[in-house]
Amino acid sequence: MRYAVCAFALAALGSTSASAQDQFAESCTGTETVQVDTNAPMVVPYTITFSADLAAGYYCYAECSPQQTYPIKDRASYPIKLADMQTPEQDRLITFDRKTATLTDYQIIRVVGTTIRNAKATCLTAAFHKPQTGN
Repeated sequence: MRYAVCAFALAALGSTSASAQDQFAESCTGTETVQVDTNAPMVVPYTITFSADLAAGYYCYAECSPQQTYPIKDRASYPIKLADMQTPEQDRLITFDRKTATLTDYQIIRVVGTTIRNAKATCLTAAFHKPQTGN
């Protein structure tokens, strides 16, 4: 009986750590190159804080209100694709590499001309906020 209790306790601990691995938050800083139309590119600071819940399939920014929460495009990919979209107004690809703690954010915005943004940031663990999906 004692062994059954120990086995159950170990299984519970394992499932807790597995779900903890599926939830993480990062505060990222780096630089972003921004080019508007044919103007010379500018390098500017880039900072972002996000939380991700891989099991639920959502990521969010800052305090994670429903307006700041988005579905993860591909949580099984390496690196994780937070966003990967192509529309007439914009293309955007955001990836996060958990092994190197590196975030990349590439975006082309086609509204009143064309703006190209390309950011790379190094991330540190931050306080997790649960993505609010509004459901």
